[in-house]
Amino acid sequence: MGKILTIARYTFLEMVRHKVLYAFVFFAFFILLLGVAITQMTIGDEIDIISDIGLGTIEIFATVVVIFMGISIINKEITLRTLHPLLARPISRPQYVLGKFAGMVILAVVGILFMALVLWLMLHFYGGADRMTAYLPAIYTIFLQTTLLVSVAVLCSSFVEPAIGALFTIGFYLIGVTSYSLAFILDMNLSDRIKKAVSVMRLILPDFSYFNIKDNLVYGRGLESISLSYATLYAVAGIVIILSLAVLLFDRKELN
Repeated sequence: MGKILTIARYTFLEMVRHKVLYAFVFFAFFILLLGVAITQMTIGDEIDIISDIGLGTIEIFATVVVIFMGISIINKEITLRTLHPLLARPISRPQYVLGKFAGMVILAVVGILFMALVLWLMLHFYGGADRMTAYLPAIYTIFLQTTLLVSVAVLCSSFVEPAIGALFTIGFYLIGVTSYSLAFILDMNLSDRIKKAVSVMRLILPDFSYFNIKDNLVYGRGLESISLSYATLYAVAGIVIILSLAVLLFDRKELN
């Protein structure tokens, strides 16, 4: 565990040196400008609109950062040959992969917490700071979704080029946020064969609807039938499966 944490720390510090955290600072300026624009143009509840757009932007920023940093996190070290001396030490390949994953998760946690703090400050300015407590479950599910995407990015970085990895990871995200629409096909007047195929697809494809609770919390509907426990189990199961595959592929990869 100590070696994994050492690699995680090194990975996080490397991201900081590459000024990745500037993306989250840019988020802060975006939210500030958003607040000014809303006060000038809004015809609805200012706090609801800021909350809705703010939480959605946290998700988008976190997703973009982890995808485009994660897809090259291992491949870059293979290309630059900085990986060889590291693996020459008493560090196994599985420890290396898990350490890289943990480092990216730390980056995601820091970024999400910083953006949540900025959103809280904006809500506080408009008199809605007490809303932030109710939004904590949404921040948590954004973290779960982001961590799942980190595992996919690490998997791609372990065996394909960054460009292909980016396409695959973005595709995974887009499928995840849209696959819930397949449920509507089951209510259509179609043959049983098609409905069975759709049911199988829903089981296989990623489904991020378990993490999408922002609207419920912003507009006062609460968690309703949404289960944070199930969302956690879904994310953990996906991460374990994907990281296991990443470790397996990287362990068999020939390093020139």
